[in-house]
Amino acid sequence: MKKKRITALLAAFLLTLPLSAVLGERNLASTLHSLRSELEQDYERIFTSQGRLAEQHGEQHEQMISIMKKCNELALMLYSQKQEYTFDLTYALESVTDEYNDFNRNRMPYDRTVGQLDIEIERLSRLIESLRRLPPQLQDIADLPDSLRYYNDSIKVDILELERQLGLTEEDAEALEDDAFVLDEAGQLERDSCIFFATTLLKMYSANKEYIIEDSTHYENVHLRLKESYDYAQRRYKILQNRIFVEGQTPYGKILQNLKREWEHARQGMQDRYTVIHRLHEGEEDVEDSQWGGPVFVAFILYFVLGLLVSVLVAGVVVFLLPRLFKGLRTVGYQDRRLMLSLLGGIVIFALMMMINPGGSYVARASSSLVLTYVWLVAAIVLSMLLRLQPGQLGRGMRMYLPMMMLALIVFGFRMVFMPNAMMNILFPAILLCFCIWQLVLCIRLGADLEPSDRLIGWISFGVIAAALTVASMGYIFLALLVLLWWFFQLACIQTLVALYTQLVYYRDNRLSDRIEEYRKKVNYVTGPERDKLLLPATWFYDLVRMTLIPVLALMSVPFCLRMSLDVFDFSDLYETIFKTSFVNLTNESGGEILKISFYRIVMTLSLFFVFRYINYAARSIYMQVSFKTFLRKNGRRIVRSNEINLSLGNSIVSVLVWFTYIIIVVLMLRIPTGSLTLVAGGLSAGIGLAMKDVLNNFIYGIQLMSGRLRVSDWIECDGVRGRVTGISYQSTQIETMNGTVMSFLNASLFAKNFTNLTRNNSYEFLKIAVGVAYGTDVQRVRDLLEGALQELQTKDAYGRDIVDPHKGIYVTFGDFGDSAVEIAVKQFVLVPERAGYIDRARELIYNTLNANGIPIPFPQRDIHIVREEAGNPATDPCYPRDKK
Repeated sequence: MKKKRITALLAAFLLTLPLSAVLGERNLASTLHSLRSELEQDYERIFTSQGRLAEQHGEQHEQMISIMKKCNELALMLYSQKQEYTFDLTYALESVTDEYNDFNRNRMPYDRTVGQLDIEIERLSRLIESLRRLPPQLQDIADLPDSLRYYNDSIKVDILELERQLGLTEEDAEALEDDAFVLDEAGQLERDSCIFFATTLLKMYSANKEYIIEDSTHYENVHLRLKESYDYAQRRYKILQNRIFVEGQTPYGKILQNLKREWEHARQGMQDRYTVIHRLHEGEEDVEDSQWGGPVFVAFILYFVLGLLVSVLVAGVVVFLLPRLFKGLRTVGYQDRRLMLSLLGGIVIFALMMMINPGGSYVARASSSLVLTYVWLVAAIVLSMLLRLQPGQLGRGMRMYLPMMMLALIVFGFRMVFMPNAMMNILFPAILLCFCIWQLVLCIRLGADLEPSDRLIGWISFGVIAAALTVASMGYIFLALLVLLWWFFQLACIQTLVALYTQLVYYRDNRLSDRIEEYRKKVNYVTGPERDKLLLPATWFYDLVRMTLIPVLALMSVPFCLRMSLDVFDFSDLYETIFKTSFVNLTNESGGEILKISFYRIVMTLSLFFVFRYINYAARSIYMQVSFKTFLRKNGRRIVRSNEINLSLGNSIVSVLVWFTYIIIVVLMLRIPTGSLTLVAGGLSAGIGLAMKDVLNNFIYGIQLMSGRLRVSDWIECDGVRGRVTGISYQSTQIETMNGTVMSFLNASLFAKNFTNLTRNNSYEFLKIAVGVAYGTDVQRVRDLLEGALQELQTKDAYGRDIVDPHKGIYVTFGDFGDSAVEIAVKQFVLVPERAGYIDRARELIYNTLNANGIPIPFPQRDIHIVREEAGNPATDPCYPRDKK
């Protein structure tokens, strides 16, 4: 009997193994009740949201249909473009590329959704099967399709195998089933409810899966079509780029030789491009204006010109009325700037109009971004001139930049109206020639009256136009257009940065200077040049913009302008190729990367240099502030001398950490493997060690000096030269001598010559001043007079220190017996920085004191006695004449 009960328990366990319900209940009845509640909540939630899900599914379906239509439209537009219309072709290629990239970026997660539904379907199928097996077992579930049923015959096989091993007969197995537990009536009702909710949920998930799979199939078809168009577009891109940058078009000399034929070809192209297009429909003829037809083209030009004129007029009225409303604007400067302010205001108003309502036609919508770009160019130039130039210079500045603004308008106009190639080949070189002469004349006439920056930009603009003229004359029309477009955008960026820098200078002169003076008064615990290094809390924003933001923006402007100029021609892929593709890509024998360099990495490396330069500057300033305040707090002082704290080592450590981090980032950006660096370092270590022995010695001695043996502002004496330390580097030490010259000693030479640090101990140096008095003078009287007179020299320096050591004072002693006088020695310990000035004052005071008290200061004397003998003695008189033999 015991054996039968064990078998029954095992069988019941195997039957209920796949059950997936709420765990932790007291018994099976409670578990079924909790499961029913959970399934019912899921059913109500999904049933309630079924309408919303259907709506979302409909929106996704409509979006898919829209994408399919757009795909077909782009395919027709792409395959219908001719080589003669470069602007049209590039626009079509860019449209297909953007649509393909957007499709991949926003691709519906059908696969993931189907996978999640499969998991839910399998879970519910197992749950329903587990509920069905609960005794008394249900033979079948009528509402459940066979495709959604869960089949697992392994349990039956396991039970039969267990009965065989236990030696049970068929009658014993039936008896076991009769002895097994059976759900009561309430439990069976709970089970039926669970099966109903689970079956309904299973059907819902299955239906949603079928809808999603159907949409996924259509979606994949759209992807394949877009992929086909995208691949074709990439091939056309390569052909077009080769034609623009390598092959070129017809040189201008050949065009002039066959001008009549080329003009007829260009006129026909213009007529085909902008006249009315006739489209035939089934059973009738319908005439419809093309979106690029003549009326639409004329309407767009009028919309642009009239909109800009009206905007300038409105802005002019506003500028004229503002002084009547605000008395502060009634100045001569404002009156002189009214024209430029009206132009700037009109440009801003027109830009807002274009952003709010670009126009109803396709031409206006497609060209709105180009119009806004041109508006930014003109606004940057006008705003920069308003901020930089005086009212009398605005007219000349505007005349200097007018050719570039007009040429930019013509170039943008060619792109906006999709000018045919044949007409571009005839008109563009002649236009460039006219503007080149115009720019040259302005540079010659107005150059002397302009600011140096404007004069330089004027000549650079002339050079760019001349280069574009040369390129266009050779037949590379669109390459010349790209050069001009790049300079237009670069000019706008330059003017924007110049305006930013002008405002920064204005901020420094009018607001920051007062803040610096206020903060300088707070930093009263240190004097001298060290105080200027502690002004970071007051100047951090100015320093950040000046040291980091403006240089980084200037660097970033080059690729930005390249990107903008290529986007005008819809050559965004070409930008990726030029800027981000590595032009240096070195690999080793196994194919591993050794070095990768691209323009993108170069720009990022240079930009990070300016960022880390500011970080180094700020970190050193913060370190100095912390060091000074820590010293004051520990020593209870209110002022710090510049040489009392060793800042050289700390500043060097900060610099090493910052720049070492920068080098690591650069190595990672350039994809330089560390193994290669180790190999190179190992191979060159021996040679470097021999060749750089002196450099390494200086480096090691420099670390020893900076660790505390020498500090900036210490006074040292080396090789007979006395001076103050102004800088300590890893190779040399700079000192400022007594006569104001700057000398540099190698760190190794300082140790070799046994330099003397005069201020390392207590900053006092023994000083002996000798003076002589006549023999017979009362030495004690001289001592009393000099000691009393020299007391007035016991003053304090700028830091409050006694110039003469108060513990040792000034004392006068008998020095030595001189040749002409008795030597009196005045001895004292004087601050090293005050030594030169103290000697001058002490000597003057000693002289005045002795002179006032009648004590002579003898000077060396020597008596010369001349002995003359009688004249006329030929033996002794050297002047006596002698006979010549």
